[in-house]
Order: sequence, then structure tokens, then C-alpha cells
Amino acid sequence: MGMHIRRAARVRSIAAVATTAIVAVMAMAGWGASAAVAADYDYPGAIDPASIVVTTADGSGETTVNERLRVDASWSVPDGAVSGQTFGFTLPTEFAGFTGAFAVPAEDDPTQTVANCTVSAGTQPVVTCTLTDYVEGRSDISGSLWFLVSAAEQTTETTVDFTVDGQIVPVPIPGGGIIGDPVPTAPEKWAWQTADGRLAWQLMIPGATFAGVDPLKIDDTLTPPGAGSGEHHNVDGALTVWSTDAAGGDRQPITDWTGGWDAAGDSFHLEIGGPIDPTRHYVVKYYTVPTDGATGDSFANVADIGGVVVRAAQVWTASGGGAGTGGTSGSFSIRKQLTGEGAATVPDGTVFDVAYSYGDPAVRKVLEVTVGAPATSIALPRGTVVTLEEIDLPAIDGVTWGTPSFAGTGIRPLADGKAQMTVAAGAAVSITLTNTATPVVPPTTPPTTPQKPPTPVEPTPPTELPLTGGLASTGSDVPVGLLWAGGAVILLGLALTGGTAIARRARSEE
Repeated sequence: MGMHIRRAARVRSIAAVATTAIVAVMAMAGWGASAAVAADYDYPGAIDPASIVVTTADGSGETTVNERLRVDASWSVPDGAVSGQTFGFTLPTEFAGFTGAFAVPAEDDPTQTVANCTVSAGTQPVVTCTLTDYVEGRSDISGSLWFLVSAAEQTTETTVDFTVDGQIVPVPIPGGGIIGDPVPTAPEKWAWQTADGRLAWQLMIPGATFAGVDPLKIDDTLTPPGAGSGEHHNVDGALTVWSTDAAGGDRQPITDWTGGWDAAGDSFHLEIGGPIDPTRHYVVKYYTVPTDGATGDSFANVADIGGVVVRAAQVWTASGGGAGTGGTSGSFSIRKQLTGEGAATVPDGTVFDVAYSYGDPAVRKVLEVTVGAPATSIALPRGTVVTLEEIDLPAIDGVTWGTPSFAGTGIRPLADGKAQMTVAAGAAVSITLTNTATPVVPPTTPPTTPQKPPTPVEPTPPTELPLTGGLASTGSDVPVGLLWAGGAVILLGLALTGGTAIARRARSEE
């Protein structure tokens, strides 16, 4: 593998890159026949395989090792996507080692971000895009994305393999392959922008130019800001020195060097111990960080290598981007109010739960509302039919609740206090939910008047019956019971008298 370097002549602004791209030619038998291990996404098929295109960042027609390449693709996710869900694809092994991050802005409002994307390290870099809350409540969510990678290794193949939803997708390479980057025959300075936002600088020094020199002295100075040049500094104090063979291989670290950066990170002095080997190529690499870099800014420096002066400039470019869009959504919010004589007894801050459901299969969520609190806005795709229902009314001592009532533009009352609405594009419906609080009246018992105890009644003695007189003639004036009682007494008396007489007669006869 060649060195990770880049020609100064290829460093150009992305803004100047021609928009012409090489269209990817992919027959179904080519990309659909083989399977590959897919990354774990919520929407693994969001990337359109036929939309993937690879071009050189500077618009050149050939691809060399360490060439900056641009990858473009289109994507879409289904309605109902929410913040935090992911999509993406896997890059070819030939693009390994160039990590990065970029954002996909909203087409209708570039200040908003539709997705945040990263490009991972590893032998097969993985692109992962994470949706933001911009997508929530929207329909027809789709867009484009692009980002920069680096050609990491040579290949004679005319295509490189991407992986989308577990399927291999061959995509043509500009120039029909990745060729090695030839080692220069004269001192050069190369520059490129890294994925993490730094500027990389590399001095390429053919040993044959300084054969036998001992030591080789190098002075490098960053161009100060002004006259079209932006401000940048070295911040890590690092310098890396190595050598290669004439073909750019056989990389060997060089430890026999002295020097370093000044305190401001604006220049360094370096001496490589000799004698310099004419069969080797010497390389010095370092990084600088732009100050408030913006797209189109240019950063430069000048190096004196043993009396040979080389210059390089790097234009600050974006490392990725794209655009996202979605169908216009609508929204609703719920404001809580109480009426009725018992409303004043309901404690401040009492929470009321409102369930709203939509879709097929139905999605059911619960929204908490309180009297006087700001209404929460719920965004949903246009045309969504929403059913509203107040549930689990709070138990308040001394209060009974009436049937809840939803009111607002487009609200359709249903049975049992429920309601429905249809989300309209671009409309924000304000709904008022009213509850009637009625005080609980305790049951009353009518007063009772104390009752006086009844006055005891003395029994009346029976009237004495006369012993003489016409009983038959006077009996109608006497109670029947007394007549029968009197008769019984008379009969008893007669019986006793008769019995006594009979007994005397019996004794006398003895």
C-alpha cells in the first residue's frame, strides 16, 4: 500500500468541482445476487443502491492512492420515522481509514438538521445516519447525502463494492481503478483536509536531491492571515518523520532528527541526521487547525528544504452534507380548563391524562395536561385521523366530574366524551378540553320531633251484675260475656247445692 499522501496540484475547492458524475451501472444480477453482512439499522434499505456514485473531489478523471473521493447517494425512510432511528450503508475496503462526520440539513430550512451522519474507521467503514426530531410528524421523508473518503489502496478492479441492506452493490471508480501515487522526483509539499477538520501537510523529499547532506535542515513557516489566507496554527507540537523506497513502499521510521515547533505553533525547525541516502525518499508530516475556518477559506505555508523552497495551500471545504425533506405536517395542542362550582377546590397543578391514538396498526400515546400550563404541540403527518380521550380522571375529595368536552377547529365529538380530528397540512389546531367539577353535597336527614310517652290508662272494673230482676228482660243491656259468666255461676251454684243434698240423704239412709 502506498503512503497516505495527496498531490498539491489536486487541492482545489469543492465549490469549483464540476457537478458531472459518473453514473453507476448496476444490473440486478450484479448487485442483488450476492449477500453481505449488513450493519444494524432501523431502516437498512433506506439508501437507494442505484443512486450511489463515486467521483474525485477535485474533478480529475483518474483515481490514485490517497485521492480524495466524493460519495453521493439518495435515501428515504417511511412515514412514522422518529428521532434517534438510523439508516446507512457499508463502504468498500478500498476506502478504509478515513473517518468523518457530517450533517444533512433540511431543504426547506437549512438551519435545521434532518440527520447526523458518521463514517467509522475499520477495514469496512460504516456510514450511520441518525434522524433528528425534524422528521417527527412528517411524511414522504427523503433526501440526498454526500461525503468525502480517501482511496486507501490500489486495485485494478473497475468497481468497488458497497453494501446496502445486506446486498453487494458494485460502483464504478473514476478512471477504472485505483493506481499507486508515484513518488516525486523533486521536493514537494502536499496538503489535504482531514475528516476531523484539521489540515494535513506533508513534505516529500527525494534523497537523491540531497545525497550525502548531513544534516538536512528544514524550516517551515505558516502563512499569516491576510491577503486571502486564513489563520491556522499547530496545536499538538507533533512532527512525524519517515522514509520509503523509490516506489513509495518499505516505510521506515526515522528517529535521528532534532527540532520542533515554536511556542505559537506558527513555524518549526527540523534537522534530519545524515548522510542522506539517495535511494530513499524522506517524508515529514504535521497538522494545523484553522481558526474559524469557513468553506472557501484558503490556508498556506512555505517550507525551505535545504535551500529548496516549496509552497502549498489548502482550501477549506465541507467534508459532507446533503439535503432532506418531508411532506408538510400538521399539529395539535391541548389546553385544559375547568368549569363548575367545584373548580375552585381542584388543587393547582393537578394532572389530567389525555390519550391520543392514530394509524393502523394503532399507535396510542398519553399526553399530560394541566390547567394554565403551556400546551404541548404534537406534530403528525397530514391526513392523520386522531382519536382523543380523557382517561383516569384524578380523584379529588369533594368533587365529581362531568363528561369531558373537546372543542376546537375540526373537532368531531364522539360518544362518551371522546373526539376525533384530521390533521391538516400546515395547520396547528388548538384544542380546549373542558371538565365540569361539581361539589359533592352530603345527604341530609329531616329533623325529628321528640315523642311524649303515652299516659298509662287505669283498667275499669267490671260492672256488678244484679242478683234480682228479670235477667231476660235486662240482658240486652248487659255485655254478652257478663251474661254468660253470670249464667255459669248460677249453674255452678245449683250443682253444688244439689250435690250436697244427695250426700246428706245417703248418710241418713245409713
